[in-house]
Amino acid sequence: MKILNFFYENHPKFEPNFERKVKISLKNTLIKGPKYCGKKSLILNFLSDFKAEEILFLDLKDLRFEKESLKNLELFLKQNSQIKILCLYNLDFIPNLDSISIPIILSTDKKNFIVPNFTEFELDYLDFEEFISASKKNLPINHLVGLFLQSGRSVFRDNEILRKNFNVLELEILKYLAKNLGKQISIAQLFIEVKNNIKTSKDSLYQSVKDLEDSFMIHSIFHDEKKLRKIYFRDFALKNALCIQKDFKHLFENLILNELFKLKQNFFYNKFFHFYSKDSKIAYISSPTLDLDFIKLRAKKILPKALELGIFHIFFITLSNDESFFEQGVKFEVLPFDKWALGF
Repeated sequence: MKILNFFYENHPKFEPNFERKVKISLKNTLIKGPKYCGKKSLILNFLSDFKAEEILFLDLKDLRFEKESLKNLELFLKQNSQIKILCLYNLDFIPNLDSISIPIILSTDKKNFIVPNFTEFELDYLDFEEFISASKKNLPINHLVGLFLQSGRSVFRDNEILRKNFNVLELEILKYLAKNLGKQISIAQLFIEVKNNIKTSKDSLYQSVKDLEDSFMIHSIFHDEKKLRKIYFRDFALKNALCIQKDFKHLFENLILNELFKLKQNFFYNKFFHFYSKDSKIAYISSPTLDLDFIKLRAKKILPKALELGIFHIFFITLSNDESFFEQGVKFEVLPFDKWALGF
């Protein structure tokens, strides 16, 4: 009871801050998202509408918190009936909350974490539109795109934060992925490369790759026909934070995928399309530096495959070109990144 009372009396500041696109409703909610994506700020912003004495906020990764204290949670809430909402932050286990009658907010950085009877949603890093709102800089749009490319979507561009949050094996995996961004990845080849640098086992490496995916740090895109995949970062800026090889083409490709996360769809790739959705029948091609004539030539080459797959809308995402045209009923849109990213 003393631990619960300590956190009740020493809560974080519940104050309004930067608004995100997603909102928390007053019902049992599970918020999933990567580390440092703003889950805590989102929760505190929501809790700012309550009085401090109406809130019990428990950070389960606070070194002063003890898991055993949750056994007294029901009794503590009964003794403090003024509490109207409970928040368990940084959750990595499923507590028994069946006896709790007030609304509960849970947060975790585990993608596969499931709590029955809770409404769940994912909070991602800032997309381009949110980045513009948060930066509050009155700059031309092309300058904001450049700033976004330089800044990235998270704090993981900082070496010290990377070392603090990942072990040696995970960092070796991330470095390999950075050097091979946008390329088809073989986990077997990844093991061979990593083993040259550190001592590890196949099981450890496979588990680490799985953990990195489950913690929202990496994201696999699978080939639509073959057992192949490419692995991208949830924050495109990790590419330049982890290796010195410059590769703007694949960095821009990763940037586009990061924006596509907003659609909450499964995407696939093949030799014609960087990303396409089998559900929406829309394809996306990263073309940062191709001029319009080359884009139109490429459009004619991929047209048969688009018709075969039933894809009737194809986006070429560029840095500056802006045009649209039709070929045999297929709409091709050539858009600069900023216009495309701010358009959905």
